[in-house]
Amino acid sequence: VASSTMSASLFLRLTPFPTLAMLGRASMTAPALSRVACMQHPTACMSTASTQIPDVSQYMTDVPPPETKDYIMQQTMIRVKDPITSLDFYTKVLGMKLIMAKNFPQWGFSVYFVAPGDRDVPIGDDASVWQQCMMTPGCIELTWNHGSETEEAARVYNVGNSDAMAPRT
Repeated sequence: VASSTMSASLFLRLTPFPTLAMLGRASMTAPALSRVACMQHPTACMSTASTQIPDVSQYMTDVPPPETKDYIMQQTMIRVKDPITSLDFYTKVLGMKLIMAKNFPQWGFSVYFVAPGDRDVPIGDDASVWQQCMMTPGCIELTWNHGSETEEAARVYNVGNSDAMAPRT
């Protein structure tokens, strides 16, 4: 138990939170500044007068089910409006590496897969590169829907459940 506590403590000390300077303080809105302040000092943001914060400590000590032993968190997807600005952030600020990029002009989107750390860029034919990318833990798929950079923020995406354009069942 002492070593796992020490490892977690060491990890927290070695993993820097983004600073206001790193995130461009001058261009940040008040809510964004508040979120950054909470990242830097989480105990200061644990409760508010009207919100009851749930106790989530059990999720830090639960033992994962044995059948999930070999599972990896392979990827999550984030939609972006400017792929170059996004790639600059993920690679130059967060230290991730672009490991695959693919354009789908017939469907009007492009995807960019970034992974943490010093990863090798997959090589081989398209199927082999895709397979290697899909087995890389911790990827973030940046999806750029072509033309979204010029759309109004409130109308960029149909979320499928509350949007007036959502199909009704």
